Amino acid sequence: MVWNGVHFNLNTIIPWPIILIWTLLYFALLAWAWRPREGRPFGNFKTIDFVYIALVAALLIVYNFFISPLIPKVGTVTTYFYYPIIGETFLVMLAAALVGKPGSAGLTMVIYTLLADIIHYGFGGEPFWFVYEVTSYAAIIDMWLIYRGKYYMMPFKGVFKRGSTTALDGGSSNTEELEEELKPAKALFIVDALLGGITISTAYPFWWRGFWGPFVLGISFTPSFWLITSVASVGAGAVLGLIVAPFIYYIKRVLT
Repeated sequence: MVWNGVHFNLNTIIPWPIILIWTLLYFALLAWAWRPREGRPFGNFKTIDFVYIALVAALLIVYNFFISPLIPKVGTVTTYFYYPIIGETFLVMLAAALVGKPGSAGLTMVIYTLLADIIHYGFGGEPFWFVYEVTSYAAIIDMWLIYRGKYYMMPFKGVFKRGSTTALDGGSSNTEELEEELKPAKALFIVDALLGGITISTAYPFWWRGFWGPFVLGISFTPSFWLITSVASVGAGAVLGLIVAPFIYYIKRVLT
């Protein structure tokens, strides 16, 4: 059976129940992160956040369809280490860093996929390419943002200082100061870089070759090729994440 170009081939390396559980887990955690707080739903996104997301999605289109094809590709080098992915790594992590809210990476990929379908791919295979792009390129970053928040891609973390104040009646009470301090968090900054780089670098070899390519297009890959390229992408992603991290930090420090 083929519908809208989708072959529904379940003869995949990654079993479909794992994909289903992963997808449901991501959206469940995102729904929890977006629960209404102080009367403001959807993670308290502001207008400037959507501006950053839309701008990065547009830059992704320019990079992937106009700049990346011009980068020299040297045979097997790009098979096991697709170095043009550094641009996508930088841009997706930048969107997550500038917005600093769970779902920012996912929304970036949704807008990018929509624009890519309009100008290049067409809508064959949808809605599954939307699910692939979001759960493969953005899910881990968005889930990490639930913990890191606005401090993503910053070598600091916010803490609240507890102290005692004297009440009007002469007694003392413990209060939580409103001022936020920044404490060094270089280890977390490195984790930000590693998670972001590895997530984006492994999206294609691990998720697309392991499930979405065979499921949608009906193609197949050998388990050994899938495993080798996935492992190689982990190392490449770690390097790329560490390379782009300082640039993202300085851009974030200037714009936010």
